[in-house]
Amino acid sequence: MKIIEAICAKGLPKRDLKNANRVNLLALFWVLTLMISTFLSENELLNSGLLITLAFCIHTLIGIAMLVSYRHFLVQLDEMERKVQLDALALSVGVAIISFSSYSILENSAIVPPLNAAYLIVLIALTYIVGIIKGRISYR
Repeated sequence: MKIIEAICAKGLPKRDLKNANRVNLLALFWVLTLMISTFLSENELLNSGLLITLAFCIHTLIGIAMLVSYRHFLVQLDEMERKVQLDALALSVGVAIISFSSYSILENSAIVPPLNAAYLIVLIALTYIVGIIKGRISYR
């Protein structure tokens, strides 16, 4: 039950939920533009310089909008939820750095294939989610 409450952000003010939903929606659009661009590239449908530039600009602008929204979300949070968010970010960055550096040792030894950046992004996202849930359970 505590995990469900942590996932649903039970207890957060409406303003924070609205800000979080905006960030989540932009994150979804950001991922979708990456998936669509990748699909189009792999199927050679993104073959002109103009289309590649357009895909790059759209994906980058949505990413910047997501970052600005996340910063706005963090600024308006109360101290406790801000601590939860920052602890989760620190955990995800730390896990990503350790995982990437450890993987690079195996990659340089040709034991494993080159790292796919998508796996690193998924690792960061999942670690961030686990950090949020852990923090909300710990501090409430």
